[in-house]
Amino acid sequence: MNVKRVLASVVVFAAGALLLAGNASAQFGSQVKVSNAIELPSGTPPAGVTSARCGNNIVVGFGDQESNFPNSFAGYSVSHNGGTSFSDLGVLPVTPTLPPPNSFGPDQLGANGNAGLPGGNHLSVACANSNLFYYASLYTDNGNGVPGGGCSFPVCHAISLSTSTNGGTTWGLPKVIATASGDIHYLLFVSMAVDPSNSQRLYVAYVNVDVTSPYDFGFNCGSGNLSEMRLASSMDAGKSWADNVVDYGCTDGNQPAEIDGEIMAPSIAVGPDGKLYVAYEFIPQSAPGGSNEIRFSRSLDYGKTFSAPLHISAALGNTMPKLAVDRTTSAFRGTIYLTWSGKPRGTTTEVLMSDSLNQGVSFSFPRSVRATSQGTQVNPVVAVDNDGQVVDCYYVTGSNTPTSSSGYFYNCLTSFNHGATWTGYQKLVTSAAPGYDSLTSDFLLGSDGFFTAFEVPASGQRHVVGAKADPN
Repeated sequence: MNVKRVLASVVVFAAGALLLAGNASAQFGSQVKVSNAIELPSGTPPAGVTSARCGNNIVVGFGDQESNFPNSFAGYSVSHNGGTSFSDLGVLPVTPTLPPPNSFGPDQLGANGNAGLPGGNHLSVACANSNLFYYASLYTDNGNGVPGGGCSFPVCHAISLSTSTNGGTTWGLPKVIATASGDIHYLLFVSMAVDPSNSQRLYVAYVNVDVTSPYDFGFNCGSGNLSEMRLASSMDAGKSWADNVVDYGCTDGNQPAEIDGEIMAPSIAVGPDGKLYVAYEFIPQSAPGGSNEIRFSRSLDYGKTFSAPLHISAALGNTMPKLAVDRTTSAFRGTIYLTWSGKPRGTTTEVLMSDSLNQGVSFSFPRSVRATSQGTQVNPVVAVDNDGQVVDCYYVTGSNTPTSSSGYFYNCLTSFNHGATWTGYQKLVTSAAPGYDSLTSDFLLGSDGFFTAFEVPASGQRHVVGAKADPN
């Protein structure tokens, strides 16, 4: 891969839990219960929250576990009325376990299988129509072999795809779409998208970390870890898959600056014309925590090749940038929106937005969604609806140096002029700690508005709640 780079500014990510609060005002309605109590084994890294809407059907995915399916950690809840109410339907089914010596233990779905690895967005939901939903997730194959895939090594870390043909109510067994040998690899950070111009085209971005030699594609990473931002792509609705490297980094400290580090947290989106976009974070080894970067790349040939990474901003700490694309028929059709948290003033951490009006060739200078002279705003998510309205939701506290006990709000802002200005500041949660969240609009563009889902603790347990909005 021919990789060129360019530089640019600053970001912070935080994860945790939230507290229930009163109803949101104005455009977003009352909170709705999405999940029952979330049950995860002690020490299991959080898997994140993900959501997708097609018509009146919404599926929300989240890390969970049920006693009758102890090796599935991919929970889901479904609404068939546009987000007015949800049914927590448990966890995705997993390939049955075979007894030794045919296996090395039960396969695991939805967990990275290592408490020492980071939490994050390790699962992702997408839809093609009101019936057809997809759920991409981490998978550990312990030698059973699974439909459509299996191990070339006795234990594989993998990316799997589960499919529902009834609007998310029931799901088939997972199909492995990308694998890596479990002795020297682990996989992280899953992001899925369906091409709106051709729903046969499916994409799943993820990070493959190679922890020791022999390193992938013959790269010499010395004593460091090799991390690859990869894309699994299918042109036939998931029947077959190709896999390509988008960008990579090496943490041995002896590499050129553009690859001297690690890749994290891809977010992918597809434009109305089938162009594929990915934003992600690069963490340099030479200056850990001091000059992390948000990068962007695009593919004009359905994931076969990617442009040289464009550096959108420097970052501070770990951040998870999020992408959305305007697919309306207005003059702003194709506009790309990219959001993250940064420090434009050098002291306050604010939610930033940058947009591209030329299909990702260049981006605007980052600007604050809601500028503040004091405080910390983190974990933004963004979506565009069928009117071209843009919503950005995030968490905020009044302190420039928050602690684990700092109180946060969960807020959403709406832009009616394509991200130029923002209005309708709404506190959906008035006492919180930052956690994983998601935001979706109708993929089919038939319904107006948005739905946001986020974690909250209540009565000593964690739940997922949500709220829907029609900005008109």
